[in-house]
Amino acid sequence: MTAIKGLVRLGANPELRFVGSGDDKKAVCEIRGRFINNKLDKATGEWKDLGFWATVNVWGWCAEPAAKMFSKGDKIYIDGTMVMNTWPDKENEGEEISGFKVDTNFAAPYLPDLESLRYKPRTSQHAAEQTEQFDQDEGTEGAGV
Repeated sequence: MTAIKGLVRLGANPELRFVGSGDDKKAVCEIRGRFINNKLDKATGEWKDLGFWATVNVWGWCAEPAAKMFSKGDKIYIDGTMVMNTWPDKENEGEEISGFKVDTNFAAPYLPDLESLRYKPRTSQHAAEQTEQFDQDEGTEGAGV
């Protein structure tokens, strides 16, 4: 397994599914996209496209928001682990096909492409818990600063 970070342009809308059963059910958002890797050829002065297509599986807490937020054509940032998969070719018996898969727990929008950013409202309970935690970390107990 190889660590990989980079920008991905989505080639299709993400698909959300759940794996496992009962209490072990986990969300996974499958994204098909092309990793962006453009390099300048100093000899010719032309840009070369060295990108590649991969399936990205976003797991855990980030899966459901990723499925809601991202759509085909979006550029997103991925930080994950790349694995090469091989499976039998259905059309050519006895041959195999290989492809890249990336597993990640983190996917974020590419901020320069955003037109606006809106956070969901925090509950007063959540805000109180954060203030209490901050006070404990700073040693100001109850100062509210």
